[in-house]
Amino acid sequence: GGMSACGGDAWRRNYEPLMPGFLNVESPNLYRPPFDVDAETLSQMCATLMEREILFQGPDTIAALIAEPIQGAGGVNVPPASYWPKLREICDRYGILLIADEVITGLGRSGALFGVRNWGVKPDIMCLAKGITSGYIPLGATLINERVASAWEAQGPRAVVMHGYTYSGHPVACAAGLAAIDLTLNENLAENARVVGDYFLQKLQGLKDRHEVIGDVRGKGLMIAVELVKDRATKEPFTPLDSYPGRVSDACLDRGVMLRTIVNKFIISPPLIFTKAHVDEVVSALDDALSKTPR
Repeated sequence: GGMSACGGDAWRRNYEPLMPGFLNVESPNLYRPPFDVDAETLSQMCATLMEREILFQGPDTIAALIAEPIQGAGGVNVPPASYWPKLREICDRYGILLIADEVITGLGRSGALFGVRNWGVKPDIMCLAKGITSGYIPLGATLINERVASAWEAQGPRAVVMHGYTYSGHPVACAAGLAAIDLTLNENLAENARVVGDYFLQKLQGLKDRHEVIGDVRGKGLMIAVELVKDRATKEPFTPLDSYPGRVSDACLDRGVMLRTIVNKFIISPPLIFTKAHVDEVVSALDDALSKTPR
């Protein structure tokens, strides 16, 4: 199910055929836009393509629209500010449920308690995991609004929730979740992610000015990507056959900094308690690694 909804070829190809009935549309990737237009026009074009696909398929055949507030493994792609409000409007227009995949962005990562709150949007359903226990023990959760909940509040045998898992409501996982949520709220970690994340992006932009190999720096809160390119003008990316990004990553590890490397992108998602001093350490290590690693 989840893999069928994913639009990434790397995650789908080896496991096809997958479940039918899932449709993918263009997303507003600001660094590698599908159309050569400004951010606001791109937002509108992608929303229009979404609406046209819904009309082509028939709104009554579309159960829900699911998207990440900020694409995670897809490259930490932050959409234009107007994009999610447009998705909400389209879903409301045609009676379609809006599902926010908050597995990565949920509980403070993006600088707000939930990613969609960055744009003032209320989805019908939110999926949570990862940060809900700070990764100490596996736990996932689904949040629903009153509209969705009303389906199970009706009278009759069909209103009973018949789906469950062997480990649903596991007491140890739930205890870890409650503790992590309390710390996130009581220590205002979403705000720390916002403040330290802004500082992180500022420092990485300075690094970009010194290293031509950095094509783009982007992110929101403590969810950040550094994208390496062979040519900044053409944005030609390094491929899986190129060793350079991996060697830079190894050099960072030698300096005490672990980065998640996805082909030509460094994904940086540190703990929400990260400080500006920690940021300086990471930036210094990456600067040194880029300076001393031959292309």
